[in-house]
Amino acid sequence: MAIQDWFDAMAAKDIDAVMATIHEDILCVMNEQLLTREDLKQGFQNSLAGEDWIMSDFNVKFEDEHSLTFDFKGTEDGVLHQYRMAAVYKDGLVFRMITYFEPL
Repeated sequence: MAIQDWFDAMAAKDIDAVMATIHEDILCVMNEQLLTREDLKQGFQNSLAGEDWIMSDFNVKFEDEHSLTFDFKGTEDGVLHQYRMAAVYKDGLVFRMITYFEPL
């Protein structure tokens, strides 16, 4: 899986395609909060449901078959945020991820 698959799925607002990039046993820490796969799905659905959800300045810092780091800006509910993520792949899917985001 390339992170481009996730980005394309988010841009298409296709929750099934988004979740197809996430391992069944995902472990995600977002802003010091532990999230399950269901938590991620709910968060993605909330973001995709917003009419003003916009992603920009997508920047893959590093990606190989084992891991990646990337950041992007996202506007949600009229607020611009900076997102920073690092993840590890397993079986070609995002398996472990640390995410930090903050309003700009």
